[in-house]
Amino acid sequence: MDIILNKPLKELKYSYIKHNIKAVSFDIDGVILPTGTFLRENMAGTKLEMKTHKLSAKMVKMIKQLKKYVWINFSSGRTLLYLQDILGDILWDRVSLSAENGNFILINGKVEQIFTYNEKYFQKITNIREDLKKLKMRYPSNVFGFEPKQLIICVYTNKQMPEIEKIVRKNDKEEELYCLWTNEGYDIGHKSTNKVNALRFLAKRLKIKSSQIITTGNNLNDREILEYGIGVTVDPQRVNGKYAILKKKGVLGGEILAEYLLKAYRTVIV
Repeated sequence: MDIILNKPLKELKYSYIKHNIKAVSFDIDGVILPTGTFLRENMAGTKLEMKTHKLSAKMVKMIKQLKKYVWINFSSGRTLLYLQDILGDILWDRVSLSAENGNFILINGKVEQIFTYNEKYFQKITNIREDLKKLKMRYPSNVFGFEPKQLIICVYTNKQMPEIEKIVRKNDKEEELYCLWTNEGYDIGHKSTNKVNALRFLAKRLKIKSSQIITTGNNLNDREILEYGIGVTVDPQRVNGKYAILKKKGVLGGEILAEYLLKAYRTVIV
């Protein structure tokens, strides 16, 4: 039987949440933070300027309240250092961080690398990065620079560029890499790794089932994580989930979900 996708969030019953949900995984950009990152790297690669948004005071307060009831995970393509910085007000009790599209998870004070790579992989992404630097020299007004990452490449551009996908194909004869447009640039990494890998690790560590985890997302790189557990999409026009949150002007989908969950846990079920 096919699963009905993108049902309204209100159909996720308070009673089910209260008695079954043990963890919630929030995506970052476009879910609990507004989208839009300013990144500029100089031509020599010696100076990087990067600006993103801050977590709202309301969301900080709700997360502090919510983690009294469930484990909170934050899943992102960003680095662990970035996540620790922007989420510092709500760490560390009953909170984990999943970074670089599922490559790392920071839990209970320990960094775990979910998937290991051989030297050939690192040489391949190094070669791709060098070719992308040359592309940046050719199109400095279109290619802005690289967000620092350890295991994947994140290059910022102002539009989709077939040249980038061509560079990846040229260097990846084995076709083991993904090259995903994120609306702000491209994520490039190994196909074996995605955000859901870290979530499986988390479920095993917490000794819970996938059906006891709510996941969120808004982009194509969230597709697998939304298919794991109870997926709640905040952008149903782009990516499907079992449930959907319709956008409200000035309110992020992650804030709507956090508020809904708090109401569920605080409601007396007779």
